[in-house]
Amino acid sequence: MTSCRTGSHSREAVSSAVPGGTVGVVAHVGRPGALDAARALVGWLRERGIRTRSLAPEEVGADEGCSDSEFTAGVDLVLSVGGDGTLLRAARLAHRADAPLLGVKVGRLGFLTEVEPDEASALLAQYLEGHARLEERLTLVAEPAGAPWSEPEWALNEVMVEKTERHRLITLRTEIGGEYVTTFSADGVIVGTPTGSTAYSFSAGGPIITPRVPCVLLTPVSPAMVFDRTIVTSVEEAIVLEVQGEEPGLLSADGRPGRELPVGARVRIRTADRPLRLVRRSGSLGFFTLLREKLWLPGQAPPSGV
Repeated sequence: MTSCRTGSHSREAVSSAVPGGTVGVVAHVGRPGALDAARALVGWLRERGIRTRSLAPEEVGADEGCSDSEFTAGVDLVLSVGGDGTLLRAARLAHRADAPLLGVKVGRLGFLTEVEPDEASALLAQYLEGHARLEERLTLVAEPAGAPWSEPEWALNEVMVEKTERHRLITLRTEIGGEYVTTFSADGVIVGTPTGSTAYSFSAGGPIITPRVPCVLLTPVSPAMVFDRTIVTSVEEAIVLEVQGEEPGLLSADGRPGRELPVGARVRIRTADRPLRLVRRSGSLGFFTLLREKLWLPGQAPPSGV
């Protein structure tokens, strides 16, 4: 493996082919099935003259191995091989590269991943021929003020501001669209997308929102107050959370390691300037069918044509 040298809401479109381009591969190397699937797909792409790139520690047989900061330069498509956690990791890189993301499922739940390993090459072929669908998903950016870090954090699912100590609560003054709403005393507050409505926000009692609805969710986590409901707001209204009281906080985007938020720090969370594009099959499962299957909802789909 050579070292690398750098040189909205849900909406559908048709993919554009990128012959001779570079495909970035992100794999769950701790899962043997994912490693095998990634290596097989790298070989399939190589047979067709398409270069591949992986993150340096991930030995999947790619033509190049890059650091996280170098990975996105010149990448035309990102391939995630693993579960939804792997896809979230790959999503940040795909968004940074402004490249579509194709998720191969080698995991348990699989809300975001699109195909099983034995179906992946067929979908890759569709994409390279320009026939695959691209589904746009709204994403978030969290911009800090008064924190010891300054680079914005990006998220597909959610941004969470939470407490640092197990037996403490965090106090968060909350504004939406420049208007003061309330001050939460809670374990934390989740700001999520419709895509993330089936993730942590759902576990905290939030509603399920179809990805076709352009909105942002604000869900308090175990608040020590009477009000414990999710607030659904528009994509035009930024949310500002300010750490007050005596306890500092942590900000985590899509489950990545937390960033310190001292008392007095503010975070402005808004929709990102562009969506993430997911590669989808023709005839892939609809959102509510997927919801029924993944959450074991009762009932069966009616026969075709009914």
